[in-house]
Amino acid sequence: MDFILRFILVDIPEAFLLLTIALALFNHSVFEKWKAALSFAIIVSIPGELLSYLEVSYQPKVLLMYLVYVLFFLFLYRYNILKSVFMGMAAICAMILSESLVIMIYNSQQIYFEQMLSTTIQTITIRSFYLGNFALLALCLRISKFDITRLLPQNRYNRYLFLLVLVGSIEFLLILFLNTSFILRDNNTSSMIMYSLKSQMIIQILILALFIIIVILFRIYLNLTINRVEEETGTPYLSSIHDLMTAIRSIKHDCLNHYTAINGFLKKGYVDLAKEYVEQLLQETVSGEKKMDTSSQALENIKNPAVSSLLQSKMEVCYAERISLSMNITTVNQFSQIKTYDLIKVLGNLFDNAIRATSYELEENRFIRVEWGHSENEQYLMIENSGPTIPKDKLSAIFQSGYSTKKDGDGGLGLVIVKTVTDRYGGKIHVRSEDGVTRFRISFLAR
Repeated sequence: MDFILRFILVDIPEAFLLLTIALALFNHSVFEKWKAALSFAIIVSIPGELLSYLEVSYQPKVLLMYLVYVLFFLFLYRYNILKSVFMGMAAICAMILSESLVIMIYNSQQIYFEQMLSTTIQTITIRSFYLGNFALLALCLRISKFDITRLLPQNRYNRYLFLLVLVGSIEFLLILFLNTSFILRDNNTSSMIMYSLKSQMIIQILILALFIIIVILFRIYLNLTINRVEEETGTPYLSSIHDLMTAIRSIKHDCLNHYTAINGFLKKGYVDLAKEYVEQLLQETVSGEKKMDTSSQALENIKNPAVSSLLQSKMEVCYAERISLSMNITTVNQFSQIKTYDLIKVLGNLFDNAIRATSYELEENRFIRVEWGHSENEQYLMIENSGPTIPKDKLSAIFQSGYSTKKDGDGGLGLVIVKTVTDRYGGKIHVRSEDGVTRFRISFLAR
């Protein structure tokens, strides 16, 4: 009779609550598949009672139950191996922590294991407290809608990070076994514990093996991270070099046209016209140099070398394309909360969009104005350019994938990237386009 009551009132609720905790870690409700959950609780409870009946020691019993949980998650719930291992580990860790908590609380009152279950009232109290810990943890996870997958990186580089966490958690579980054994051995009956020299050696070898695996995984992850950082760091400079080469080719093409015109004047003896043409070129060059110097002075406030390099290359492109560029940078904190790689994406795409838009204008009407500053409440970046007016009914669509202002319809990802990065860092982006002038303004709350 005691066996049946324990099985119905303790073992099945325990398995059900541990299942609830494991599912809650991934924001799954145990009631989504209540039939499978009930079957899980009943079936999983049987091996636990069987191992207790065979008087299997504590640690091998826990390890075997961990294996049972993983197998049931794998075959009954059809989860993949990594998720099944993680959920099984979560369930067993919750069980061990709850047991340890109950034992330590009672031990602090000088009540040890043999005395805990000496009376019916104490047995009911301890088991209620034990199951109550599970219920409280499961309730907190469900109320908070906790989902551990939100904490896990999704890109391919950080799959090794997930494996690091997983292997490290398993190692923590084994270490917890040993620590629990010490507590139980020192304060309670030793019949519960497999604590022979051989068992200690096996667990310590497993911990050492897992530590070696962690070191290997960490080295792989570190190398991948270094390679990714090098790639992301190098991309802005490659883009800047490409822009400079484009500017050089454009200037070279213009120079060739000018040389051809001067040569034509001289061949026909139009010396005065040639002189006048050269003077106009000199005036234009001096004016352009002054504008370049003014913009270059603004770059002195840029603290980020990659950003400075990018803006310098865009200046060269604007000069080559006969675009009047003015920059006013009044803040020394140029969105420092944004990673350099992401900031380059924002600036590069906004500048490219502005340069492309001004190309539809006559040379004398081409301009780009940049203002980067801050107020008491916000940091902001404003880029304004001449070019075709974006219809009001299209303003909401420019940040959607596939929308493009190019005549050939190609592209359409630049502003999507800008919007994505801005949203990721909690910023706002506003666009205004009227009377042949388009303005993009990005702002973040001041910190």
